[in-house]
Amino acid sequence: MRSLSILAALALTFTALTFTALPNAIADGVGEVEEILSLNPAFGQFPEGVAVDKKGNVFVTVAPTGEVKKIDKKGAVSTHTTFDTSGGFLLGMTVDKSENVYVALASFNPATEGIHKITPSGQVSLVANVPGFPNDLTIDDKGKNLYVTESISGSVYKIELASGEAELWLQDPLLEGDLEVSPVPFPIGVNGIAMDKGSLVLSNSQQPRLLRVSISGSGDPGDPEVILEDPILMGADGVALDVKRDIYVAVNKQNLLLKVSPDGADVDVLADASDGLDFPATVAFGQGPAGKKNLFVTNFALFTGEAAAPGLLRVDVGVPGRAVP
Repeated sequence: MRSLSILAALALTFTALTFTALPNAIADGVGEVEEILSLNPAFGQFPEGVAVDKKGNVFVTVAPTGEVKKIDKKGAVSTHTTFDTSGGFLLGMTVDKSENVYVALASFNPATEGIHKITPSGQVSLVANVPGFPNDLTIDDKGKNLYVTESISGSVYKIELASGEAELWLQDPLLEGDLEVSPVPFPIGVNGIAMDKGSLVLSNSQQPRLLRVSISGSGDPGDPEVILEDPILMGADGVALDVKRDIYVAVNKQNLLLKVSPDGADVDVLADASDGLDFPATVAFGQGPAGKKNLFVTNFALFTGEAAAPGLLRVDVGVPGRAVP
């Protein structure tokens, strides 16, 4: 499959890294990492995105196959819906207050690439086209707009949910990837995204950094500000925030789950490969019966060969997650 070979090549060409941010020891108050969903790599079941609605339903995207898995509050697993990925990937997700799920489809097909809405009954509709590699998304505190990362151009798109109107909201060199280290003919830059008190927190995978972008009263972006820039973030993927505004980052290539203070001064390692992390991609806090202190982490596991352990992990981080709309 073309998309599998592209990302496999990308992972294999990352070079060894030396940490310059000095992470603390495994943080106190963090529980053991549990696997709550095991998938089969032989069937192309490599999960990328995760989101949790207020009823405690957990949703997972299976990137190559286009499946959206649903785990209900009793632990029952079902296929919520399936997309035609056209050889691309089904990636990040978020939810709204009505339990609709929004998902990014990087299909490289102009008719389908962009953001899709899945109702609680599993009905699917296209919200807006986003060209390139729409990767992750978040919804604002009022539930009116979606913000979507597009990794190739180093951009963030804004989509008004009422109208479905999409605009290129922000494009900046700090959000761009690095073509020189990319094994494909395009860079993979800005990736994860999360809301943070009138601003957005973003990760950059190939220029290893976390950034914050303020949102003005009129809805315009401020200049991106670097929270932390360090090789420990090479491969930074999904991000989530807790109620204290600490930032949780899945660092895929290095098999790390990090907790970063709002100012970037403190870095804690919450879990690593010895805890079962296998190319972790996306993180999301629980809601309702799923537990507000539980952080859910997808093991993308696409590049591990016969030892691949794709699935969904759960860890109690001791602090509730930031509420979603």
